[in-house]
Amino acid sequence: MSFEVSRFMTKIANLWQFLTDKQMSQLQDQLSNSLGTQKLVSDDHNYLMKLALFEIIDNIKSVGQSVARLGKKSTDPIYHNLDHIFDNIFAIDVCWCGWEYRLKKMEKRVKKMKRFAAVTSQLYEELEVLYELENGLKRVQENNNNNTNQMKVQEFEKKVMWQREEVAGLSEMSVWVRPYDYIVRLLVRSLFTIVIRVKGVFGIWQRSLADIGSCEVSEVPNYSCFARSNSISTLVSVYPSESSIKRSVSNLGYKAVKSRNMAHIRSFKRCMKSEVIQTSKVLSDSKKRLSNDQKPTLGDAGLSLHYANVIIFIERLAISPHFIGPEAREDLYHMLTTRIKNSVKVGIKSEAFKTYSRDLAYDWSSLMQKTLDWLAPLAHNMIKWHSERNFEKQGMGFGGSVLLVNTLHYADQVKSEDAITELVMGLHYVSKFGREINDKAFVGSSCGRECEDYSVHKCKIGSIALCD
Repeated sequence: MSFEVSRFMTKIANLWQFLTDKQMSQLQDQLSNSLGTQKLVSDDHNYLMKLALFEIIDNIKSVGQSVARLGKKSTDPIYHNLDHIFDNIFAIDVCWCGWEYRLKKMEKRVKKMKRFAAVTSQLYEELEVLYELENGLKRVQENNNNNTNQMKVQEFEKKVMWQREEVAGLSEMSVWVRPYDYIVRLLVRSLFTIVIRVKGVFGIWQRSLADIGSCEVSEVPNYSCFARSNSISTLVSVYPSESSIKRSVSNLGYKAVKSRNMAHIRSFKRCMKSEVIQTSKVLSDSKKRLSNDQKPTLGDAGLSLHYANVIIFIERLAISPHFIGPEAREDLYHMLTTRIKNSVKVGIKSEAFKTYSRDLAYDWSSLMQKTLDWLAPLAHNMIKWHSERNFEKQGMGFGGSVLLVNTLHYADQVKSEDAITELVMGLHYVSKFGREINDKAFVGSSCGRECEDYSVHKCKIGSIALCD
């Protein structure tokens, strides 16, 4: 469980760091300056920011669900029913109950969680080393037949002893020995603080949940706009025991939940459980409505990652298109979808592909370079986004430096496929022209001015820069 908790801590730390003024400013610049995003997703900056907001909300909800699962095993009943608290962050205003950390304290907590995660990651590695050493010691002991083996046994015993001391030291510095309730409280309060930060960054205050899909995204935080009616004191009232709430809040140093009417609190329990479910549904509906306003995307078709690999493969081939071999051409052909294959077949049968000249090859090369300049970054971001969230690769860490809005996920499917078709056709033209010139040069035939011009422009024809 220590390793699982460390992953949650890394996710929370990355979420917080992503919401810094610097990172949000970079996001604004990326969305404003990305020609690929504007061409394939939308040129409406507010719409793009909403897509970013919804992904951040999904990340919070995902971590919240994991923390809620941990809370069920807490000795403090106050953490037993966190299931729906983070389903809709717009309904949460924790300012009035003191669950959130102040800015400086949150920065310290983030540093602490990053240290915990780093040490626990190292602990994981050292435990694997210890496991191998103990197995090695066991094998040596089983084969202990002479003095030589006895020396090996002693040597392995020392290594195992030192490794156990290393593991014990790391355990003391990690979450391994921390109280369970302390860890749950740290995660919960950090999430509430992140919720406050999201509201501040995106300017979400006192809005009707039904209007979230069409709201304007403010760039200026206004923390004075919190509505007391949405206070966490209301959300806390859905927990099982009034006495346990008061005791837990007091023990954790939070402001006491004041209420003289227990019947009123019990009524709030029923109302808030219903409200949380309703607001979660409204949020989901708003997100769907926002997505349905656009044409089918690569994410909808499940093609975003595949097309990202296709684009990156074309980018590599375009470095030296005149040296593309049969195997590479066949690999690219098999990667293409049926629609793109059919479009390419129609294109290369047109009049424009019946003659090959230096000028047209150069034009196609320039067109490929311009297309890759705005399309390749989205493909690379798509690969990065996927690798950051790949469970097998993330280990103890968790990415999050790239949002889906900066990838091919929300890209218009038809426009994306048209762009890839254009790239394949350009690659075909330049590659075939280069092969024809090389063949003429190889057989020693006189190709006149065309060969001389090609030798001058060959580097330009193949100079498609990588966008890593």
